[in-house]
Amino acid sequence: MNKDLRSLVLKKIDLKRQEIVDFAVRLVKTPSESGDEGAIQKITEGKLQDLGLELDVFDIDVELLSKHPGFVPLEDYRLSYEGRPNVVGTLRGCGGGRSLILMGHVDTVPVDNRSLWKHGPWDADIEDGKIFGRGALDQKGGVAAQNMAVECLFEAGVSLKGDVIVENVIEEESGGNGATACAQRGYKADAGIYTEPSGFRFLGVSNRGAQFFRIVVPGRATGIEEKWGSPNAIEKAMRLYNAVDDFSLLRQSEVVNLPSYELYKFDYDEVEDPGARARLKTYMANVVPTGVCKIRAGTWPSSMPDSCVMEGSLECLPGEDIHAVKTRFKEYLQSVAETDDYLEENPPRIEWFGLWFESCQTDINHPIVKTLQKNCREVVNINPMPAGGGGSDLRCLVKYANTPSVVFGGGTGGNAHGIDEYLNIESLIDSTKILALTILDWCGG
Repeated sequence: MNKDLRSLVLKKIDLKRQEIVDFAVRLVKTPSESGDEGAIQKITEGKLQDLGLELDVFDIDVELLSKHPGFVPLEDYRLSYEGRPNVVGTLRGCGGGRSLILMGHVDTVPVDNRSLWKHGPWDADIEDGKIFGRGALDQKGGVAAQNMAVECLFEAGVSLKGDVIVENVIEEESGGNGATACAQRGYKADAGIYTEPSGFRFLGVSNRGAQFFRIVVPGRATGIEEKWGSPNAIEKAMRLYNAVDDFSLLRQSEVVNLPSYELYKFDYDEVEDPGARARLKTYMANVVPTGVCKIRAGTWPSSMPDSCVMEGSLECLPGEDIHAVKTRFKEYLQSVAETDDYLEENPPRIEWFGLWFESCQTDINHPIVKTLQKNCREVVNINPMPAGGGGSDLRCLVKYANTPSVVFGGGTGGNAHGIDEYLNIESLIDSTKILALTILDWCGG
């Protein structure tokens, strides 16, 4: 690639630094909890329309998507997709180059308690070189970077050989029907970049599979006076709660036998910050997590509950079938229940609901991996390590769109899904540069 052209693009990004930050701030200021993405999609639509891209703004057809193998069943709060479209823009190349998809999700998880935030979740406050707000890191930074990378190339007067497809999708946090709908609509490319925040040390080449589960444990509704003479649904549920943890530990001991486990090994000494190093060690020690995260039982403080309901998530690694793991998990819990006289006669009900993912993996030697690594070294002097990650929309590109893809972009920050979530501004600019250079290299300029 012509060095002068690359320098021109990087200079253009530096000149547009404030515009890039302003666009990210505008996205963060726009609430877009999963199920309510209409307002933010008006913004992404306007951005791509101003660039003159070929626009495709479409609501998801539930009846059509329900026939797709990757469809996630709908929950009550999102029975309708009206007014919350996917927004896709295509920049047509002049021919002779490879095509590339840039995909990011515009939805966020909810805000539970605004009073605990120092910075309002939708204020997009800037302090100490950070943008604070819900979704700043996950992943409005990635959405800003992918859209602004294309804008900077466009304004630099670059003519690309291959097509660039920018997908701003809804509902990743609720299961990924937005990204799946894009694949079903026929969008595919020679490679893809899913701009979920990866930092610069990692480049995601796989995602775990996942499935939400519900365990309904029966009891007997009585007054508290009869506590010792009646089966206690909460006490019985605790046996199964512990069994879920035992199953999780069993899975950790087996994971070394999986081919993809090599992707999760890491030289912790490369990370200078002690806190970050400790978090990485904890994360890597639990590469295939399973656990109960929600429990409810009873209606009155002096009445024993007739049931106890536990909900959680079960996961699998690339190379494993989530459905086979589900079967094994269910059989394990049933075997534990059979060791209790009451539960053997009154077995718990194990259900699957809501969010689920298939696992996927891209070859760590794929050219898109090497291209991103080269440009990351050039911009931030870091060579990102190919690694695996949690459930995400990556598999919608890899499995459903037949597009070899990686997770990279957005930048660095902290507290994703948590209080005072933030995005480092400098990393946003660097991500925009890396994505723009990768478009140039991949598509040809």
